[in-house]
Amino acid sequence: MVFIGLLTVIIFVCINCITIVNSFGETPGDIQLPQGVKAVWNLSKASRESTSTREKICLNGLWRWQPARNNGEQVPNDEWGYFKVPGPWPGINSYIQKDCQVLFSHPSWDKERLGNVKDAWYEREIMIPDTWSGRHIAIYTEYLNSYSAVYLDGVKIGEIRFPYGEVDITKNCEPGKKYTLSLYVVAMPLKEVMLSYSDTNTPRQVEGNVLRRGLCGDVYLIATPSEENIKDVKVDTSVRKWNITFDIALSNLKANREYILKAQINDNGKPINEFKSEPFNLSNLKKGRFTFTCQWKPEKLWDTHTPQNKFSLNTSLMDKENVVLDTFTPVDFGFREFWIDGRDFYLNGTRIFCFAVPYDNPLLGAAWASYDGAVESLKRLKTFGVNLVYTHNYGCEPGSHLSFEEALKAADDVGMLLAFSQPHFSHYVWTAPDSNENNGYAHHSEFYVRVAQNHPSVVMYSMSHNSLGYEEDQNPDLIDGIFAPTEPWSGRNRNLASRAESIIKSFDSSRIIYHHSSGNFGTMHTINCYLNFVPIQERSDWFEHWSKEGIKPLFLCEYGDPWGINWTTYRGWYKNERAFGSARVPWEFCMAEWNSQFLGDKCYQLSELEKRNLRFESQQWRAGKIWYRWIIPQTR
Repeated sequence: MVFIGLLTVIIFVCINCITIVNSFGETPGDIQLPQGVKAVWNLSKASRESTSTREKICLNGLWRWQPARNNGEQVPNDEWGYFKVPGPWPGINSYIQKDCQVLFSHPSWDKERLGNVKDAWYEREIMIPDTWSGRHIAIYTEYLNSYSAVYLDGVKIGEIRFPYGEVDITKNCEPGKKYTLSLYVVAMPLKEVMLSYSDTNTPRQVEGNVLRRGLCGDVYLIATPSEENIKDVKVDTSVRKWNITFDIALSNLKANREYILKAQINDNGKPINEFKSEPFNLSNLKKGRFTFTCQWKPEKLWDTHTPQNKFSLNTSLMDKENVVLDTFTPVDFGFREFWIDGRDFYLNGTRIFCFAVPYDNPLLGAAWASYDGAVESLKRLKTFGVNLVYTHNYGCEPGSHLSFEEALKAADDVGMLLAFSQPHFSHYVWTAPDSNENNGYAHHSEFYVRVAQNHPSVVMYSMSHNSLGYEEDQNPDLIDGIFAPTEPWSGRNRNLASRAESIIKSFDSSRIIYHHSSGNFGTMHTINCYLNFVPIQERSDWFEHWSKEGIKPLFLCEYGDPWGINWTTYRGWYKNERAFGSARVPWEFCMAEWNSQFLGDKCYQLSELEKRNLRFESQQWRAGKIWYRWIIPQTR
């Protein structure tokens, strides 16, 4: 996600002053922006990537914006405010989601409750470069929550659906001319996204909870070859075999023509190696992709302590006379390999012990999901020993996160290993005979694989979060990777998890896949291990059996300090009902009693906060009330 876009400065927390120039001018229906704040729509100032055959121009920056009315049936002529792209619409805040971008609202709707907005309009002007004659031209959204109808000069051209996509505008524009680009965006929940494929009319307003709404990734104007071209490039590297594999998606190949792929590897802009495939034709493709492997032992490897060791790959499609038909934009990668041997992880041949914590930046907001915001967070984590993070979205439904582009680049550059969340199988319907191919899971999981596939930091895919656990999954004598659960109810979920895993492996078999808190399932034994106030010695003894008899890695994917509610007398049950942290019960805090094992007598020297807790509890007891934990002074 290129958060700098067309802005001349990077804004992290609040955009109060932006020096921007609108080369096309404001329309009469626009609000008057504050002094020093203008919209830049001059593409000569935009970030871009170019090769001899294609170009990608970033359309980020300040766009016209307004809540939609009349189900988006017509592009508005007036009442425009301004909002920055990319970024989620404001109005929804929580412990894991914060507004950080200013909305310049129009007086006609500035009192509207923005957290309730389900659909909105975006608009800006674009100029088609006069050098793009004869090319395929499109509008591309990198990450969308969750539906968009695309208009050019007020005429609907096409649609884009979660999580990404493009609309071909080749026949609707001419190089060298200026157009008004308008996007009608609807924040649809996943179910309605899937239904919209069979209903090409304007989407219905539906009930659903989409927290991060709108254009949540970069938006581009792109030009590619109109005939044979490269659609995607994936790089796999092996330290154990000292080889490199190029997996390339191709489009519009001709049946009676032979082709060659050339891969040129650069180090800091200097070519250091070049590989070519054997000649091939359309019949040699598998699911639209061609793969070839070459031997290569580079002089430097990407590792947690050498994250600067990265390369850049230029890939070209040629005919058998070596005439270049398309050259893909450069792909950055690192040569490394991460694998499991027995119960141990290895990175580039060295055993590595992983200290994992969740990674929230792409969930918090645009400032934290930016490259600089992500780098700062990851560097802080490294200072106290963390060397692996897992993305904290436990599913990949619309609105569950912002674009991961900058956060993944940051992990590469900092040298932080990363487990990347995949869609949750429980969000999809698996009853139809062809559901593996057509229920939406394959389409969405491929998107997430392609986002992560060339980042050396991404060493695992995490999935099935908190859906495969069983009663004995934390039993210290049964976490060895040998014991298998027998509960009948768990069989269905495990079958679906296996089906989902096989789909992901079909796109990328080079990375470890694990199921979050699944017990003994798949490549490792994973548990949410909240031992809370278990004594230190017993905590160490908990893993003794695994250390002697274990046959696969043990991943404590949630493990750490006691949770706040563990200082209370409530343990999940009250009057034969179980509700955990959301219960309405007598939440009696016992700070001193629990802390005495660590602090001794001094824990009975009550703080003012503890005194407030005791007074609050006394009031509730006298009134005969029960209460929620979040109204206790200690939790405020």
